[in-house]
Amino acid sequence: MKVKDEKASVWTLPNRLSIIRILFIPIIIFLIASQDEMLVFASGLLFIIAGITDGLDGFMARKMGLTSRLGVYLDPIADKLLVSSVLITLSYYRVVPLWVTILLVAREFIINGLRSFYATEGIIIYPSLAGKLKTTLQLIGIAILLFSKYSNYLYNPGMAIIYAALFFSIYSAIRYVHAMFKTGKT
Repeated sequence: MKVKDEKASVWTLPNRLSIIRILFIPIIIFLIASQDEMLVFASGLLFIIAGITDGLDGFMARKMGLTSRLGVYLDPIADKLLVSSVLITLSYYRVVPLWVTILLVAREFIINGLRSFYATEGIIIYPSLAGKLKTTLQLIGIAILLFSKYSNYLYNPGMAIIYAALFFSIYSAIRYVHAMFKTGKT
């Protein structure tokens, strides 16, 4: 992927979508914290919109040639903040087991720490297919869990998807770490 010249505007549409995703986080958390059935449902809708912006910003950046150095870092940060914040909130309200949240969030810190380290060396590590699948499963699973407040029948399918996301999270982390230490990049 070629990154746009930094003299060009960093306020591209994909970067704006990433910022919108970050701005949605406190609203989503506030709605979940209300523990009101309809407001938690609304948090699920906002979470889905935020999840769509996650896929949309990357697609637009690649297809429309709107990539930027800022976007390379902003997009995954926005994604990790959104998912981690909501998972922590769902663990606080005992929707997601704490150990699952700890493993998912710890993986993000480890991988992003390694990515940052390699970035200082000029090496950009892009997400793997397993990592992208993990993110997709997390977004779907969390959305379903948010709607489970409205319908209890959704809880078990939502948790099954979160456990699948956990599997791909661990699998992709092992692959990233192995590739990084073996060759210095993925």
